[in-house]
Amino acid sequence: MSVSRPAHNQKGEVVKDIVDRIKNCKGLAIAEYKNLSVTQMTELRDKAREQGIFIKVYKDSLVRRAVEELKIQGLDAYLTQQNVYIFSDEEALYPPKLVAEFAKANPDLKLKAGIYEGNVMDTAAINEIASLPSKDELYSMFASSLIYPLRQFMLTVKELAKTRSE
Repeated sequence: MSVSRPAHNQKGEVVKDIVDRIKNCKGLAIAEYKNLSVTQMTELRDKAREQGIFIKVYKDSLVRRAVEELKIQGLDAYLTQQNVYIFSDEEALYPPKLVAEFAKANPDLKLKAGIYEGNVMDTAAINEIASLPSKDELYSMFASSLIYPLRQFMLTVKELAKTRSE
């Protein structure tokens, strides 16, 4: 007589899902959400969905198993308390930036750690990364730095033309 353990099988599937998510994501942020209301978590999920970010609350023990399977070192210390896991398949900066922006209005959400470009980042490092400008912001800054000298040149030419016509 064999005893089936459906809960054990479900946990194995969840661990496999976590492993796949970590393998395929460009950026991962781990944040503690203790004392956040359901409304606040829903708001966070809505903001994440708008940016193409996946958010999930997993049991830390299952994430720990996935991390061990992937042989990732340095995340165990952050897999405590009530954590929410934020994954981005598009841009590595999006998860920490989302948490940092949301935490300004909701200080109960605390960025703890993450994986950025395949490297495990501690709290200080992931907070530093969250303060960096995204690619879109960098492109905008670059474009404005190119346009400024042109604008100055055009104003100078306009003033010269104005003085010559007088």
